[in-house]
Amino acid sequence: MSGRGSPWSGTMVLGVGWALLDVRAGDNRPHRHLAHQVSLALDAPCAIGGTLSLHLAAGEAAAIPAGTLHSLGPAGSAVRTIYVDPRFGGRCDLFGRPEPFRLPPTQTAALRAVRSGTEAKEWIARFLGTSPVSLIDSRLRSALAGIEPGMSAAELAQAMGLSRARLREVVSRDFGFPTVKLLQWLQLQHAIDALRHSASLADAAAAGGFADQAHFNRRLVEWFGVTPSLGLAQLDISIVR
Repeated sequence: MSGRGSPWSGTMVLGVGWALLDVRAGDNRPHRHLAHQVSLALDAPCAIGGTLSLHLAAGEAAAIPAGTLHSLGPAGSAVRTIYVDPRFGGRCDLFGRPEPFRLPPTQTAALRAVRSGTEAKEWIARFLGTSPVSLIDSRLRSALAGIEPGMSAAELAQAMGLSRARLREVVSRDFGFPTVKLLQWLQLQHAIDALRHSASLADAAAAGGFADQAHFNRRLVEWFGVTPSLGLAQLDISIVR
């Protein structure tokens, strides 16, 4: 994907295992990622394309389980999106179902009423409280809390005192993706976090442990269907822990 097209604009709040975006959507190609996603059409209809298409009227929201091929549009739509992965509260099987689904009106209204990153975090906790609790491996959770950008699967296995084969089993069970994909996902978090301090995409790529900016570009296109210049450059990024 080139740098041409409609950019994403708005705000992003990052937390541990979650993020909140209040944006005008830009162009994006079908993609899948490690996070579960909830998207709310704010002031006009929007469409979720991909494996199972959903058309949302203004004021409707849908949940998209991790690993689901999807895209979001049209460009220019005002959308509020929550991303959440198993690092949030150390829980896996977050949605308890494999296919996209519409949120009931009470949960949708509560999401629309969110006014800050702290309130978004509270909304996620309430939303996930409706599903069964299944915890990720405590050793993995502890190791991920202190992971360094660019860490390899072998280094993570050593830090946890596990073989690489056993680590693969644990990560696949708890995150639904291979270890290498989890590490790529965390690299993106580090790179996006770095954009709070510098507008340089090259600096962000280095902070994420990517070989170069082109490597960062490829990974963001793979995971989010958009290049950093279109997807991140016009976002105001902040942190809530």
